Amino acid sequence: MIRLFSSARRANAAFFVSTLVPAGAFAGLAPTPAAATGNAYYRAELASPLAEPRREILNGVIWSCSDNSCTGTKGGSRAELECARLAQKVGPIAAFAKGEAALDGNALARCNK
Repeated sequence: MIRLFSSARRANAAFFVSTLVPAGAFAGLAPTPAAATGNAYYRAELASPLAEPRREILNGVIWSCSDNSCTGTKGGSRAELECARLAQKVGPIAAFAKGEAALDGNALARCNK
């Protein structure tokens, strides 16, 4: 014979499912500020500092810039293209890197055209 839960147990189960499960399901999905800044995919050093911090979204890359540096999230284009897009918005770039690979002088010259 199958025995059904009492109404008190059904209420407790409903509370658990409606509040605790969804809260736990989304835990850890939002990046922490430390993780957001520590996992920069692109890094740029500007030729001259910005007057105030700014944030740009260029071709899906989210750039956070302050003083004379910018960091960007992962993008789908080559580093030279991302560099050129950023230079159009913030001005000349003195150094640009994608992970551990930095652009050489020729690539930087093309970036700043």
